[in-house]
Amino acid sequence: MPVATGRSVGQFSRQIGHRRQIGYRPLRKPLWSSRESFFIDVALFVFGAAGAYTVDIVGALPVSELLVFPMLPVLLLARGKRAFSREYLWFYVSTGAWFLGTLIADAYNGVGAFNRAKGMARVVFFILDFMALAIILNNKTRRMIIFAVSIAGLMAIGSWRFMPVTEIVWKFGFAESVAIVALLVSSYYYARRRYWVCLLISLVLCGLSLLFGFRSQLGVVLVSAVFILPLSKQAPNGLSGTRSKQDKFRILVLLALAAGAAYLANAVVKYAAESGFFDESTQAKFVTQASGDYGVLFGGRPETLVAIQAIRDSPFVGHGSFPYGEKYVELKQDIMYEHGYTDSDDPEVIDYPVIPTHSHLTMAWVEGGIFGGICWIYILILAVRGILRLNTLRPHLAPLYCYLLVAFLWDILYSPFGSINRILAAFYILVSYHILKTPETRDLPIVPKKVELKQRRRFTPLAGTAAL
Repeated sequence: MPVATGRSVGQFSRQIGHRRQIGYRPLRKPLWSSRESFFIDVALFVFGAAGAYTVDIVGALPVSELLVFPMLPVLLLARGKRAFSREYLWFYVSTGAWFLGTLIADAYNGVGAFNRAKGMARVVFFILDFMALAIILNNKTRRMIIFAVSIAGLMAIGSWRFMPVTEIVWKFGFAESVAIVALLVSSYYYARRRYWVCLLISLVLCGLSLLFGFRSQLGVVLVSAVFILPLSKQAPNGLSGTRSKQDKFRILVLLALAAGAAYLANAVVKYAAESGFFDESTQAKFVTQASGDYGVLFGGRPETLVAIQAIRDSPFVGHGSFPYGEKYVELKQDIMYEHGYTDSDDPEVIDYPVIPTHSHLTMAWVEGGIFGGICWIYILILAVRGILRLNTLRPHLAPLYCYLLVAFLWDILYSPFGSINRILAAFYILVSYHILKTPETRDLPIVPKKVELKQRRRFTPLAGTAAL
């Protein structure tokens, strides 16, 4: 009688232990649990992508915000509780205070009816966008991915109007579109802890932004890549005192690395400009912005100093919605001339000069007073907390989430607030809440199916082996 060896037993187990029964096929899990879920996902994508088109009603309104009017009443009746979750309380308090501050500032400064309506509509639509997205997204990761992809489509459509100038196409939307898609791919490898692939994807995006002279995008991608670096092993919850010290040290290291990444991005662009890497106009612009007294940051955003002066002139009440500010336009030109950012002190001619802000934060403070400033300071802190928590949680979508939130920080400080930016800001705030709400657990890497099948075969017991 032949003796069963380990090799023969293993072969026998593979033959009888994993052979599928005739006529039996395991059912795949459907992508959508119901037809209703499918249509909600489609509506979410359309809602985001429709922002690429605008209608001129009391200013430029994205089509997405026009869709809010028929959608929101139905959403509130069906799932209104989602929009009024307790975690969103301070958002509503701060934005409500901003709205009140806008009303006070408009009345105090005697703002006209048309500008007053635009100022109020900006805050109201921001709140309504947040409510609609809070109900539809419902803290579901899949829907956040869908809306992020719709943003990529929106950006791609919006950038197409600048064809065939590739540099402008890349700067005004296409860079963000490519980054979102690329970082979704990066999230696939991040979930499998193949961090070097994620870093490589980020470096390729940085190279493209350098090639097309998009300095801020280069910095955003590089800083977001630094924030998700695995600085320490994920450990289960243990001693709270030791864990707290480790978290504080990690945060300090992350902030230092992020500052270094921002400095490196600026240094690379400056070196490339001095080496003649860009075309003549781009090279001249970068060299001029870097030659001023306050460095390249204020050279690229001179409105910041003007907005700070406007805030100092009226820190509590503000100047009202879309305030007439010819003297501040002249001040902007004077500052740029005195500090070496331009060769002329003649201000640009504008039909209706508004106080220059070019920032979510300074715009809200200049126009709505201190309540507007407090609102955006709260949102700024919320986004920073979300970014820092990503390094602890390390969710599978960390590359995408971190990029979106770092880009949001840049928008808060250095981009105007209006049109599609209202919807994007509402989405980024909900992403921050989603990250902060996620419990801290030990996140295991995803095991590829082939490896998992090999492990199952290796450890599958053979029936009747004990008798041998």
